[in-house]
Amino acid sequence: MKELIIKYIVGEADNQERLLVEAWLAEHSDNKKELEEMKKIWDIGENLKQIPEIDVDKAWSDFVRMRDEQSSKEKKLDTTQKRISLKWLSVAASLMLFGTLAFWGLQSALSVKKKLKTDMQVQHTGLPDGSTVHLNTHAEMVYQKQWLGKDRKVQLFKGAVFFDVKKDQNHPFVIESGKSKITVLGTSFHVRRDGTDTEVIVASGAVKVTYSGQELILKPNQMIVVSDTSNQKLRVDTIPDQLYRYYVHQEFTFENTPLRRVFEVLGKAYGKKFLIEDPKTKELTYTATFEQQNLTEIVDVILKTFDLKMSKKDDIYYIK
Repeated sequence: MKELIIKYIVGEADNQERLLVEAWLAEHSDNKKELEEMKKIWDIGENLKQIPEIDVDKAWSDFVRMRDEQSSKEKKLDTTQKRISLKWLSVAASLMLFGTLAFWGLQSALSVKKKLKTDMQVQHTGLPDGSTVHLNTHAEMVYQKQWLGKDRKVQLFKGAVFFDVKKDQNHPFVIESGKSKITVLGTSFHVRRDGTDTEVIVASGAVKVTYSGQELILKPNQMIVVSDTSNQKLRVDTIPDQLYRYYVHQEFTFENTPLRRVFEVLGKAYGKKFLIEDPKTKELTYTATFEQQNLTEIVDVILKTFDLKMSKKDDIYYIK
């Protein structure tokens, strides 16, 4: 029957053969589904542009075996109906090959990894599941273009990323950062990869952090820093403010923030190192909001506010 179906699909069946296939289709709804699947496989095979190496002899042998097994289960047809030319057997084998190629093409497409990488600009983008990520400058991560497995996996290589994860109880969202693994179902949180360290801060929901046999659950406003080279017990801290996600809206909001913290945040944001020399100056508090302004403008305003001076030696900016 499969040979007749092949002739039917390619439009080479005569009137009697078409009647036989149509009668077979009318017998059961599953037969119609099988025909549609075979048509899809044929169409995919026709459209494939890159063809991997296929063992044609093995494919032909498999086809003959499947044909013989099928024929033993079906009623014997008239001898004239069963006599099919080698041409149609070749078409049948080709269909099987196209099925193999279709499977290969589908697997290849789903296994493609999508890289997100930023240089001097912040990037906001969506993921296949409807989640949203905000990449700070100099960040790099990858994910599969399609998620069909149990987990929605992402790999973070460097930089800071804020994740707003769409809730899905059946498919946990998993981030691999160095030797750490972060698992969530639906929440928002920040992850920063810096050298061998991974920083995790939760904005909403809950996040599970796993490292070297240890497992901790973080709640909103809690954070943890995990080092790939450390065997110490993981420790959860409480964040002092919301400045860690400045890059999401490109805004710095300081509210009675000590200057040591102000310059700590600016240093992380722009990859600079600031050192306040006077201990008393470190504890001076500052309140201001900066929206999409560059580092030079921000520092200049702060220095003028407190009548401070700044000098640079090597790669360190000294404030006094």
